[in-house]
Amino acid sequence: YYFSLRNLDNLFVNIINGVINHIKFQITSLNILGAFYTTLFGGLFFMPIPTEILFFAFLKSGVFPVFLIFFYIIGLIISFTINYYVGGRFTEVSKKIITPKKFYRFKVLVNKYGMVTIFVFNVLPLPSQLLAAMLGIFKYNKAKFYFAFILGQGIKFLSLTLAYFYIL
Repeated sequence: YYFSLRNLDNLFVNIINGVINHIKFQITSLNILGAFYTTLFGGLFFMPIPTEILFFAFLKSGVFPVFLIFFYIIGLIISFTINYYVGGRFTEVSKKIITPKKFYRFKVLVNKYGMVTIFVFNVLPLPSQLLAAMLGIFKYNKAKFYFAFILGQGIKFLSLTLAYFYIL
């Protein structure tokens, strides 16, 4: 019985290693699937990857900018959705970790300046992944969140593309 489980463990480890190696290969090959993986995993608040720096590497490798921005944003939508829902699932734990005074003060600020805050965090290279998790904790309006988030990311990557081709 033990030997059959040991083989199952090896199979599981081999599958995980195969998936990790595939993702690393795609990202280091600087192809469009690698761009998607970059933001899919780099957009998670617990796995920060410098997506803006890698964006320039993907542009330099010759990836068509419209496709690059599209796949970057699709990956970010998926990862930020995960962040939002993870934050929403651990609301009570977060309220205990953050002092109630700070928690509600931040909630008032997010409710008052929410869309502007989300937009600014996504246009600038700020920790917008963590903000998405915090907005899940606050049960922030999803439509407003997605609008400001996608608009901010779109403007950021369009600006980076224009800077790459016309300034750098």
